[in-house]
Amino acid sequence: MGLEVFLVENKLVITIVLYQTEFSQTPSYGLIKKTLTENELVYLFIYDNSPEPQANELFQHAQVRYIHDATNPGLAQAYNAGNQYFSQVQGDLLLLLDQDTLLDDRYLATLLTLTLDEAIAAYVPLVFAQARQISPVFSEDYIGRHSELPKAGIYSQQIMSINSGTALPKTILKSIGSFNQDFPLDFLDHWLFWKIYQLNKKICVLDHHLDHELSVLNYETLSSQRYESIIRAESLFYQKYDQSKFYIHRRHLLLRSVKQFFLVKNRNIWRRTFLEYRLLMKGK
Repeated sequence: MGLEVFLVENKLVITIVLYQTEFSQTPSYGLIKKTLTENELVYLFIYDNSPEPQANELFQHAQVRYIHDATNPGLAQAYNAGNQYFSQVQGDLLLLLDQDTLLDDRYLATLLTLTLDEAIAAYVPLVFAQARQISPVFSEDYIGRHSELPKAGIYSQQIMSINSGTALPKTILKSIGSFNQDFPLDFLDHWLFWKIYQLNKKICVLDHHLDHELSVLNYETLSSQRYESIIRAESLFYQKYDQSKFYIHRRHLLLRSVKQFFLVKNRNIWRRTFLEYRLLMKGK
């Protein structure tokens, strides 16, 4: 009689946050729908921040929870609600997913069969936007255009990865307690991975590539309101949390404003960056 091989099977809860987008129009919809119908260990939590609720056949599925919130509280509150659902269904891994990320079946299969290690606080893919890797990045130094990019492997160094595609085991979710609502939208990922580093946990970078559409890469399509959210969250992160990089951040704002003055058509962008620099110089 031959030896039977038993694969580890993790209960995976996918948490996706929507904003003014039909769930059926998200890039991962087809794969998620197929996976839910084929695998009873996959659950889906949808937090819809759109002004109006939407309907979809999957919302009636036993392994799906849909919540609509027209107040649009952002990501942190949505992830905390997803974490509550994760606890209710006794999940093993919480997969954070943005509406602009394209999942693939190989990545889901890997997450479902991972042997979880208590020393590892997050499993992350290699995320690409416009054919270049945007995540993860080494973050021991101030993150910038020339930051080094890790390859697949397990790391104890400080690493930052975007929220989307990140899978968090229940042990780290219990340690963190909740997602920090100081960062309702921007820099929540920076805080999360900074927190993981403070807990002396490791990051596993998986050998999987996911595609992601990142609008904030382009200043020409970035609204002044969105940039306001980013720059305020950015300064808060370095003032209150990763304080060792605060002075580098302040200097970087000055350099950024000069570069934006010459290269960015939206004049409000460079003015806002320079204003932030002046405010931080005054200790505000």
